[in-house]
Amino acid sequence: MADKEYKQYGFSNARIRAKGDRGPTRHKLTSFKHITKAPDNVVTEIKRIIEEIKSDDLGTDNYQISNNYDLDNAFNATGGYRQILLQRNTEPGADVNEETNYNDWRNDTDVSIIRNWLEETFGEVYRARISVMPPGHELFWHIDTDTSVLCRMQLAVDTEGSEFQFRNRIEGYRALTMEDGHAYFVNTGWSHRVVNNDKWRVVLIFGIEYKNIPDKEALWIGNH
Repeated sequence: MADKEYKQYGFSNARIRAKGDRGPTRHKLTSFKHITKAPDNVVTEIKRIIEEIKSDDLGTDNYQISNNYDLDNAFNATGGYRQILLQRNTEPGADVNEETNYNDWRNDTDVSIIRNWLEETFGEVYRARISVMPPGHELFWHIDTDTSVLCRMQLAVDTEGSEFQFRNRIEGYRALTMEDGHAYFVNTGWSHRVVNNDKWRVVLIFGIEYKNIPDKEALWIGNH
């Protein structure tokens, strides 16, 4: 069932996204949970990078894993939506579909403040990237990685007027907002989307193994 769902939402390598051994499955964890607050200089560095780097890494040779998505039809990565990849997969011959291989920090701009905070707070993180969404845009309902494969976190930078929506058979439908400067666990194994209103939305997204999430026991359904 999970494999079919992942294919339905536009990911071509469904099996590697739907089952793993690095943590509990999506069914055991809540869809959304506040984790911690970031220092102001981390947010400032993210804002500086999106002004400095205007390109979009989605679908490029630097961001090979994104080529497995139907970016326009299944994800709606159109109309100015872009991602700036901060960690790349540069190991020759390494599996481009394995998120943990995206661990080489880019060196064409200074990312040291972001990197130091992430590693001090969460240990090793993977495929860190900045998502920039234009006003009036929304992502289609989609499923990404199951929590047993890798967990997903988002740090809100500019999120006023946007909403994270989830739907699953355990918690039902949830519409949630983020507070800027704060980091959240996001269960991307469940169907979810982002709806943005009249301002640009900016978040830092990164992968993390379940074992490295602070206060991870609070993520379990029934414990929050």
